[in-house]
Amino acid sequence: MKQEDILAIERLLSDFAWYADRGDGESLSRLFAPDGVLHVGGQQLAGRDAIARDCEQRHAQPGRKTRHLWSNLRIEAEDAHGARTTAVQMTVEQRDAKTETRINDLFDTLCRMQSGAWLITTRVISREIAF
Repeated sequence: MKQEDILAIERLLSDFAWYADRGDGESLSRLFAPDGVLHVGGQQLAGRDAIARDCEQRHAQPGRKTRHLWSNLRIEAEDAHGARTTAVQMTVEQRDAKTETRINDLFDTLCRMQSGAWLITTRVISREIAF
């Protein structure tokens, strides 16, 4: 895998965190293929519209604020047009005066478009630790 692909995939993960924290559902959903799927919080969200609306609804909850940090990216190239990645994500969520921290494993299947851009085909966010 080329260095430019690795940087693009890193940016994809960072953009997901950035848009999620700001409730920018439209931008977050465009990180996914049109028929992309997000598994989060026991839900399966299929398609960009469902992914965007979920992001916006979470962000709109009164007194809720989040910050997502990711690390430990591992990339397994399948071919020139696809890859599987794993990473670890820490989510800090504040609701009014209560704060929860979660450690999640991220499992992504990615596709590379003809333009060279990488998109998420499937993302599974698996909660591993909460405190």
